Amino acid sequence: MKILAISDIHGEENENLYKYLDNNDIDLVLILGDITNFGPLEFVGEFIGKIFDYDCDVIAIPGNCDPAGICNAIGESGAFCLHNEIIGYGDAILFGYGGSNPTPFDTPGEIDDLKIYGDVFELMANYDYVYNKDVPKVRILVTHAPPFNTDADLTEGGDHVGSSGILKSIHEFEPEINLCGHIHEAKSISKIGISTDVANPGMLKDNGAVLIDITDGSTYDISIIQLDE
Repeated sequence: MKILAISDIHGEENENLYKYLDNNDIDLVLILGDITNFGPLEFVGEFIGKIFDYDCDVIAIPGNCDPAGICNAIGESGAFCLHNEIIGYGDAILFGYGGSNPTPFDTPGEIDDLKIYGDVFELMANYDYVYNKDVPKVRILVTHAPPFNTDADLTEGGDHVGSSGILKSIHEFEPEINLCGHIHEAKSISKIGISTDVANPGMLKDNGAVLIDITDGSTYDISIIQLDE
């Protein structure tokens, strides 16, 4: 099972994405937020509809630059909006949380970091309660905001601006993967502890994406790829 994660579209399509989907067998495209640049919401259905043309499923979360109504627009497109939801997909369990911790820019999708922590904790605790160790799954935390003090939240100016709430939840539940975006220049794969791969694909227009290949239950490979190669 192959999952392709992209982020920070900001209303700009990239033909290299469609070429990649045409030439590779991808089961699921995960969109990690900021589909639009403060709108228009009509772009959501147009963009996701083109991805559906390549026989992929689509799951998405909102970003901090997406306006009110974004979750409805995702659902109306035929994709699943994962914000504050859990879904099983093949050998993966996906936990989703969109928006971001506060920024200096007063964007529409900002959320207090304590609320982010409480909501993400509740999501992961609900699954942890029923987790069956005899049927291993790859647990993927899908967030727009990156966890604080990681390679994924490092700005060009050298500041860490991610979410402490997401970081704390990762320490407590140790999901196998955290996919995130938000910080365009922080394209990276790194580790939190020994258990969690943290991957930020960067901005779509820069051709970055994350490829996850789950081969057998909880066995997976994760890598940053360039859509133009």
